[in-house]
Amino acid sequence: MTVTELVAQLLADLGCGTYTPGATSGDIYLHALPQTPDIALAVALYPGAASDSRLPYDEVRAQVRTRGTTADSRISEQRAQLAYDALIGVTNRTLSDGAWLSLCTPVQGGPIYMGRDESGRHEHVVNLALEIHRPTANRP
Repeated sequence: MTVTELVAQLLADLGCGTYTPGATSGDIYLHALPQTPDIALAVALYPGAASDSRLPYDEVRAQVRTRGTTADSRISEQRAQLAYDALIGVTNRTLSDGAWLSLCTPVQGGPIYMGRDESGRHEHVVNLALEIHRPTANRP
């Protein structure tokens, strides 16, 4: 399982939506938002701190992008706030593939408005730093 999938599944486990690995159903997606449904969120990783092979974990940066409707920006913001509130402060949790989440912290203090997509739907993002321990042959 990829780290992006782990974060998507964690969001689903915390009640932020439905993630179905390898399927186009649900409302939590990997990397980008599809054209439908209107109300959805996507998880993508972005560059963060350099990993240190002497430490047993990586600090992963993840962005959760939410989309709402054309009529009301609060729908997207509320969904982003739900994800933010669910993830911030999560500690010492085994993830779906057995990886260990030591800590999840915010990169900024809540949802950020990103404007409208090409269809006029409102979007927000939250950015997170996650310390994830995924043992490998050279990094137990």
